Amino acid sequence: MNWESVRGMATAGISAVPRRRWRGLIITASVIGGYAGYIYAWRENLFSLQKDRENKPKLLVLGTGWASVALLRHIDTKLYDVQCISPRNYFLMTPLLPSVSVGTVETRTVVEPVRPLVGTNIKFLEAECVDIDPEKKRVVCQGTPSIDGSQTNESQFSQRDVADNIGGSSSRRVHDGARTRPPFELDYDFLVVAVGAENNTFNTPGVDSHAHFLKELPDARRIRAAISDCFESASIPTQTEEERKRLLSFVVVGGGPTGVEFAAELSDMVHEDLSKNFPQLDRSEIRISLVEALDHVLSMYDHKISEYTEKHFDRENISVLNSTFVKEVKQREVVLQKRGSQEKGSLPCGMVVWATGIKPRPFVNSLRKRVGELQSNPRAVVTDTYLRVIGAPSMYAMGDCSSIQMPKVGVANLVPDGTKELGFDEFAALLKDRMHEYPQLESYAQQVKASFEKADLNGDGKLQISELKVLLDEADKLLRPLPATAQVANQEGKFLAQHLNKLALGNDANDLEPFRYRHLGSLAYVGGDKAVIDFSGTGLFQKFFGLEPINGRGAFYLWRSFYLTEMVTLRTKILLAFDWLRSKLFGRDISRV
Repeated sequence: MNWESVRGMATAGISAVPRRRWRGLIITASVIGGYAGYIYAWRENLFSLQKDRENKPKLLVLGTGWASVALLRHIDTKLYDVQCISPRNYFLMTPLLPSVSVGTVETRTVVEPVRPLVGTNIKFLEAECVDIDPEKKRVVCQGTPSIDGSQTNESQFSQRDVADNIGGSSSRRVHDGARTRPPFELDYDFLVVAVGAENNTFNTPGVDSHAHFLKELPDARRIRAAISDCFESASIPTQTEEERKRLLSFVVVGGGPTGVEFAAELSDMVHEDLSKNFPQLDRSEIRISLVEALDHVLSMYDHKISEYTEKHFDRENISVLNSTFVKEVKQREVVLQKRGSQEKGSLPCGMVVWATGIKPRPFVNSLRKRVGELQSNPRAVVTDTYLRVIGAPSMYAMGDCSSIQMPKVGVANLVPDGTKELGFDEFAALLKDRMHEYPQLESYAQQVKASFEKADLNGDGKLQISELKVLLDEADKLLRPLPATAQVANQEGKFLAQHLNKLALGNDANDLEPFRYRHLGSLAYVGGDKAVIDFSGTGLFQKFFGLEPINGRGAFYLWRSFYLTEMVTLRTKILLAFDWLRSKLFGRDISRV
């Protein structure tokens, strides 16, 4: 062996050790230096953000519903110091609550935590606003309902909405010391009220005590537990036949989209999962009744959709009781009365779901009184077309708690004094220029020639002022309050964010376009993998494409596609797709957990 080569190999091995050590030291120093730089930049950014907040207008948002989240995701935090206050620290995908209540979709799929959703530049506080002082621009908040469940009269959420926070009826109460949040006050420059609404019982006796609502996530959990209780109780061997039939009778009050979709989901569960989970029960004994006070279910949809839904429900063994009023809800039955009849009947049932409409929260009523006489609508906070609360400077309202006061046209508001008649070109230009200010003119602007010929009563090719007045009076009759839907609230939130951004950049409010709602259609699931879609009211979209109401399996796939795309994050999109797949492959889970 060549000793020189051996010596060279040994020397190279010894020198390689220090090189490896130096390489490790350099890598370690780089990592530590990079981390230190990141911490320094983060601290500088935090201090800069805190300094900027002192100079920016304070925007305070109440609520975490559709309208609030849309605003928070589109507001420019470089222009405003944004804070959000709500007793609910998550966004809820409310249209899917009927699916949650029967186990088709899991609860975590329809909620998204607010903090990661809106980002770190927006400060969120889980609290409840109980009072507003419009003059001092200050809000008073309390951290949480007291441990025994008592609340102030101004509470945003009803007693039942927060029942799960104190244990509810399904689990023991644990009086720990975790929820200790003292009251506090916050000042604001701009306030956005979007606290939603609560269920309307129409003062029907027994509803609060014996009926389930379907508006919040705790409601869906209670319904899910109650369905399980009904089936489990009916399975007891010593149960009498009469009691078993009562337990297997379900009553849904309200023929709107929520009531229809819950009845459809419950029917699907009975047809697809009952025989697997409760083989001892006879499916023919199960009865689902849908009670509606109007002549048809889904009365706000096209009449073809209402007729299709009722026929489909008949095939699915869902009894539709139209023109029927609920006079009282008892623990084991509901008292019904047919319109035009003096006789009252009793319908035994194991569970009642109340989905009839909404009313303002006590907090909203107290706010209306605070603002004063200009708030004349007892059902909501009145705003102008820019969503500004009438009578309260620097305050905005949107969503279910608000109602936009649309201005009436009037001849004096459209044509200059002294004008006696209008030609066709003048009439067309007038509609084009002013329909953004008066949305009721849009339908006339879309058919200018036909509108002009119809209004020209004497056929002289000119519109006299008297003829124009008749047309404008007809236009004002088209004004309707916007529906309390997620679609409306979402559009209002996006509009207000863009409006506030423009104001912060120096634009005058009156130079900006007012809010205009654009209806994109209505959807509802009716069971049996079938749905209905109504394009009525979509304006030019419907006119150009000639869209007719859609129903059946094709509409069902469109319904699912729409809600899949409406999920606010990729996480919830994936969860929803897997929930649908899971329920189809393995059935629904209605365990009471």
